[in-house]
Amino acid sequence: MKNEKSQSCKTSASVRSKIFLISVLILIISIIIYRLSTIGPFAPLQCRLLGIGCPDTKVQGYVAPEFIDVKKAFIKNFKDGGEVGSSVAAYYNGKLVVDLYGGYADLETMREYNKDTLQLVFSSTKALTSIMIAYLVDRGLLNYNEKISKYWPEFAQGNKENVTLLDLVNHRAGVTYLDTQVTKSELEDLDKLAKILAAQPHAFDGVPLRAYHAATRGWYLNEIVRRVDPKHRTIGQIVSEEILKQYDLEFYLLLPQKLSSRVATFYHAPITEKILLMRHLLLEWWYKKNSDPFILESIDKTDFKSKAFNSSVPGIPKPFEFKEVTKLEEITFECPSVTGITNAKSMAKLGAIIINNGQSLDDNSNSKPLISKNTIDLISTKLPIEWDYFIERNLTSSVGGFVYFKLPGLEDVEFLGSGGFGGSLFIWNRELGISFGYAMNAIKMNTFGDKRGWSVLKEIVNVVKKLKKKELKKEQLKKEQFEDPFSKIQMLRKLIKRS
Repeated sequence: MKNEKSQSCKTSASVRSKIFLISVLILIISIIIYRLSTIGPFAPLQCRLLGIGCPDTKVQGYVAPEFIDVKKAFIKNFKDGGEVGSSVAAYYNGKLVVDLYGGYADLETMREYNKDTLQLVFSSTKALTSIMIAYLVDRGLLNYNEKISKYWPEFAQGNKENVTLLDLVNHRAGVTYLDTQVTKSELEDLDKLAKILAAQPHAFDGVPLRAYHAATRGWYLNEIVRRVDPKHRTIGQIVSEEILKQYDLEFYLLLPQKLSSRVATFYHAPITEKILLMRHLLLEWWYKKNSDPFILESIDKTDFKSKAFNSSVPGIPKPFEFKEVTKLEEITFECPSVTGITNAKSMAKLGAIIINNGQSLDDNSNSKPLISKNTIDLISTKLPIEWDYFIERNLTSSVGGFVYFKLPGLEDVEFLGSGGFGGSLFIWNRELGISFGYAMNAIKMNTFGDKRGWSVLKEIVNVVKKLKKKELKKEQLKKEQFEDPFSKIQMLRKLIKRS
């Protein structure tokens, strides 16, 4: 009997011990999962798991006193492990209010990410390209409603004879991909490239459906510009000769070799980020699978997506094949869709010039407008919402080929511009007077920004809204005083009574 009780006690103790160990294990796993999900993928592993060895990143630059919370949000991105190195800048009503940078441009050499750092911003380049097309439209060299074949007769092949410039800047030209995988030497020889581009048939048999032209948009626009420019220059050459020095910007479509040491090294997210990404993509795929709109029956959707993904640019990484360092030495050609190398301040300043009706922000009354107000109004004009058959979402574009963004946490505000692979942003809002640039070397699998840029932009918008309210109150007070001639006397009487 005693033996049975003893055995029963031992069994109970063993069960309790196992339950305790399982509970501790569950607690540890829960803490690890919580920390991995709340601390960003670019923090050291010991920081993410144990909260030790977290980097103390130095953030430098300028921020206007009213915008101090923006700096706090920017610093938080580093503390949360979402950044390696980055820069952010914003203009409000033509004045620089944020110009911050921090972290590391290169982890191996511990080179700091500073005001001189340059960054490849991928598709944020498209905003610059669209601005330059508007620049040529403004000078009468191009017209959005004109057929491309007017400027480039050889283009009218393979059902492309009715494609307009408006179609091309808004990804409706039917040239999402090239059947021929272009080589580096072909990209360097623009005459040879032009023949390949002209021969490419329309992907949708001439029907103007929107399907994101990731790289090809820039190549086609570059050839059109070469044909209409009196000096037969590329987009990048015009930018370098007529824009950069005149407006104190740095934005290179083909980086001068002497500046390569200033470019930040790229870093991709570790395995945990990729797992979360795959989960997101699978959920998104399931949703689209059950809600995808009609596409032409003559098009094999799987084949179309495969060709689009394979139409890559030498030296530029494909999704899921991203190496830690982009080999800039391989980019010896212009691709005005993705090869833009710049910084946050230059993007924000260029956006501020657009908001300022094309006028320079510097106190120089003799400077010629970059683009006239009429053309800026034109390129900002909204087009009907369209489904993009490559990105697989509805998008609202503008005549100038920009995209209208409504970002998470800022659903009541629309920004115009472009975003780049990895998280960069080049956007502006004319009504609020905000222009915003964000560049980083920690790559996340996004094309319209992510919470790093969004969180900083949200703080900027919040401050501007408060400033706008104060300005509105002042204007109302002035209006009331102007309408009532006795208001000043009444105010003086009140002051005398109080005293």
